[in-house]
Formats: sequence, structure tokens, C-alpha cells
Amino acid sequence: ASVKLVVPLPDPETGTVRDVIVRDIVNSKIMFTRSGAAQYTRMIAGLNTVIPWPKIAPKEHPDHDADTLRIDVETRTFLPTLLKPPMPSSVIDELRNRFSIFRTRHEDEYLAKKEAEEAAKEERKRSIKLMRTPLNEVNKRERTKRKALGKGELTPEMLAEIGAVIARKKGAALEAAGLGAATA
Repeated sequence: ASVKLVVPLPDPETGTVRDVIVRDIVNSKIMFTRSGAAQYTRMIAGLNTVIPWPKIAPKEHPDHDADTLRIDVETRTFLPTLLKPPMPSSVIDELRNRFSIFRTRHEDEYLAKKEAEEAAKEERKRSIKLMRTPLNEVNKRERTKRKALGKGELTPEMLAEIGAVIARKKGAALEAAGLGAATA
């Protein structure tokens, strides 16, 4: 049982197409389609001539008595109007999530309830600001005293002391880096 691959190839001398038995086949690099199926091309070794895959005939789907005709499928039977919704409001609540954060249309009762909740939160914030603990009272008194004193001013003695500390720190840093003796 010898199975051979026969390919129709054009004869280089005469140019006529004739069937040729192929001895060796080389497969090209395997590529994967978007659906994940592997694809490759068959080629005749030495000639680099691509051997096409056999054509697959499309499947025929027979018509049955129970099939819906194409003309019936494409006929427009529903015409929406602006006067009445296409479905009852209870069905819309089932299709759209009532509790979604992305929902933009709400009932009036729901909006009133949410506004009352926001007003209660704001009232609570205002009442918390008005309440003061003894510690808050002491801190407020201290702040007013400090504001009354104003900003402090540096005296020349203070500035001289700050300059001396900076010079000492700079000298110690230069000594640690090995630059103190070279620049002095």
C-alpha cells in the first residue's frame, strides 16, 4: 500500500499542466490563527513551490418545512413610538440593575430619600463643628495668644550663634569628605 502525493504542476519546457508525484514535502513555519487553529503551508522540497490545500465544498443546509423564510426574518414587525414605552416599567427594572451606580434615571421617591440623607449628613457635619471639647478650647486659647504675640524676630546674637553652628557643621562635613586640609 503505497500512498503518494500527486500535484498538478506546469511543465517548465512545454508550459502545460500535468500531474507530478511529489517525493519530499517541507512544511513552512506553523502560524496560529486568532481562533487558535494551527496553519502551515506545504511546499515541494528544493523547488519552494507551494502545494495548495484541497478545496472544501461549503456545507449544504437543506430546507425543512419548519424553517422560517428569510423574507419573514427580515420583515420589520416592531415599530417603537415615543408615546408609550416598549415594555412595562416593572420589566425595565428587571432588565436594568435597580441598584447600579451607573443608573441615571430614578423614581422621585428614591431621589427625595437620597436628598434627605445628604441633608442629614451635612447637618451632622455642621453640628460636629459647633461642638468643642475642653482640649479644643485650650488649643484655641493658645492659638489666639500666639497670634497676638506675632512673629518672633531674630536678634544679632541669635544670628551669630546660628552662623557658628553652620560653620562647625560645614567644617566637620568637609573633614569627613577629606577636603578640609586641602582648602584651609
